[in-house]
Amino acid sequence: MRRAAILVLVASACGGGSPAGPDASTDASTNDVVQISDAGGDAPSSGGTLSSKYPGDVGMKNDPAVVWLGDFEEGDVGSVTSRYDSHNNPPGITLESDVPAKSAGKSSGRFTASGDGANATDLYKSLTPGWDEWYVRWYAKYEPGAITWHHTGVWFGGYDPAIPYPDPQAGLKPNGDDRFSISIEPVFDVGSGAARFDTYDYWMQMHSWMDQPTGNTAYYGNAVVHESSFKVNEGNWVCLEVHVKLDTDTSSGKGAVLEIWQNDGLVQRFDDSGPMGYWIKDKFCPQGADGTECTDYPAPFDTILDQQERSTTSLQLNAFWPQNYITDAGVTAWVEYDDMVIATTRIGCLQ
Repeated sequence: MRRAAILVLVASACGGGSPAGPDASTDASTNDVVQISDAGGDAPSSGGTLSSKYPGDVGMKNDPAVVWLGDFEEGDVGSVTSRYDSHNNPPGITLESDVPAKSAGKSSGRFTASGDGANATDLYKSLTPGWDEWYVRWYAKYEPGAITWHHTGVWFGGYDPAIPYPDPQAGLKPNGDDRFSISIEPVFDVGSGAARFDTYDYWMQMHSWMDQPTGNTAYYGNAVVHESSFKVNEGNWVCLEVHVKLDTDTSSGKGAVLEIWQNDGLVQRFDDSGPMGYWIKDKFCPQGADGTECTDYPAPFDTILDQQERSTTSLQLNAFWPQNYITDAGVTAWVEYDDMVIATTRIGCLQ
C-alpha cells in the first residue's frame, strides 16, 4: 500500500501546493524566522540544551543557533501559511488550544487529511543559504483509533538547487548531487493502535526493496531504527528530535551523524564507526534492533550504515516539510504539531 500510493505524493507536492508569499506576517513576540550564515554544533553558552536555556521556549527564537521556529501562535491559519513557501489544503489546518505540557504557547496546528478528498495537508519551507548540520525538534500528537497512517510526520533534508516546494521523487534513488530527505513517521504496526515510528529516508546510498532494482519504483524510504519501544503513543504528545550532520568527505559517509531522541531519551545514534548491522532489502537492522521485521530475519552484524548523503558540498540541509498524507479510502484523521524548531545545536524537549 505504501509503495503504490506514494507516487501520488509527487503530484500533490509539485502541482497541488499553493505558494505563499516570502514575507512573514508574524507576532514579533513569537516565531520570526532567524536566518544565520554560520552553523556550529556547540552547546548554548549556559550549557545543556536550548530548552534548558529558554523554559517554555520563551525567547528561543532570538538565539543565534535557531534557524527556524514554528509554534502556531500567529492567530489565524492564513498568517501561519504565509510564513511558508508552499502549502496544501489550508482548510485542513486548524489552530487548536491543545498544546504540549510546559509549552508557553496557546495553540498548536492540527493537520487533517482524508483518503476520500484532500490527501495532503502540509507546510513546506525552503531555508537558505543551507547548512551542513541541523537539530530538528517538534511535538506531535496523533489521533487515536488505529489509523492507517501513510506519510504523517516531519520530513526535512536538502535540494540542490533549493526549491520552494517539496519534490520527493517517490521510487527514485537520489544521485548525491540533487536531493536527500530524512523523516520520522509511523512506519510499522500501522493501523494496529500501537504503531511504531521509524525513519523513511532517501539518500544516495539507500537500498531497494527489489532484489534487482529496476524501473522508477525500485526505491522507497529506508527504515533504520526498528525499536519496539519507539511508539507513536497515539492520543498523547510526543517530543521528537533528530540530529543530522552531513558527510564531510563527499566520497564516503565519513563525518556523518544521525541521532534520534524521543522525549529526550536517545533512541539511536549512527556515525561512521557504527553501530554494526545488516540489510534486509530496504531495511537496515542495527545491533539491538528488536522489531520483528529484523528479528524474524537474523543475519550477521557485519556492516555499518553508509550515511553518505551527498557527493558535493553544494547539497546541504535547506528543506522542512511537516505533513499529513492519507490515501486509504474511508480514512480521515488528524495529527497536531507544535513547537517546531530547527537549530545548529541540541534543542531538547520543553522545560
